[in-house]
Amino acid sequence: MQTGFTGVWIPIITPFDGEHIDHTALARLARHLGSQGIAGLVVGATTGEGILLEPDEQEALFATLRSAVPGLPLVLGLSTASTRDAVHRARALAGLQPEGLLVTPPLYVRPSQEGIRRHLEEVVQAADLPVLVYNIPYRTGCQVELETLQALARDPRVAGLKECGGNHERMQRLVSETPLSILSGDDSQNFMALCLGAHGVIAASAHVMSHWHVRMQALIRAGELAQARRIADALQPVVRDLFAEPSPAGLKALLAEDGWCTSELRLPFLPASAGLQARLRQHRQALLAQSF
Repeated sequence: MQTGFTGVWIPIITPFDGEHIDHTALARLARHLGSQGIAGLVVGATTGEGILLEPDEQEALFATLRSAVPGLPLVLGLSTASTRDAVHRARALAGLQPEGLLVTPPLYVRPSQEGIRRHLEEVVQAADLPVLVYNIPYRTGCQVELETLQALARDPRVAGLKECGGNHERMQRLVSETPLSILSGDDSQNFMALCLGAHGVIAASAHVMSHWHVRMQALIRAGELAQARRIADALQPVVRDLFAEPSPAGLKALLAEDGWCTSELRLPFLPASAGLQARLRQHRQALLAQSF
């Protein structure tokens, strides 16, 4: 299955039942999200607590999702500090035949741009799959600069970029000066990014009112910015509070309220505070009272 990496992608949570993954809850949630017009799911990435999963757990997540939503594209998250480990993991994940990999630059070590480029090139070569570069400097400690992305994009297997924490100028340049599919990964900036020409979003907040996120992007593409802005404005309170405490604590709390999963996380993540849960509950009620 080929994909152009556009539209609304959801980095699906990993539901837990004690120490174990709740595959029944995962499948049920995935079928619901898949019915909302989304483009695909990202599996075992930041929102899915991927850094805390064992390799066999991520592979089991993928198997459950492939069975639950067989027609929906799946991208697997890959984050590690070691290029050797990343190459080994990329080969293993490629054997599952996902639609692509979402790959961060090396964590913690803060490499040079040349080191970032070579790390990602090694992963692309090992996987031989479409790769989305995941630029999230406030987590990795390093920025993937525009020139590095332009160099990486010479390989057609480097298909796109998930961009977090940038500014308007950088987003505009990414869209206009690279051939990559640019996906906004900063939920509070999704409306702005789409107006600047981003091709889609990878949005944790799109677990909630997924069809509104899909509708907002369709309206922007149609030039109906005022209506799209109304949706963005309505979503903003819940988007803001979903990230008020370390994600995905707030998101799991809200999904638990709706019966999709428990609110359990793995340490060092902690459950959402009572105050945040109360605010999210109010936001959800406000959203349900509106229609677009």
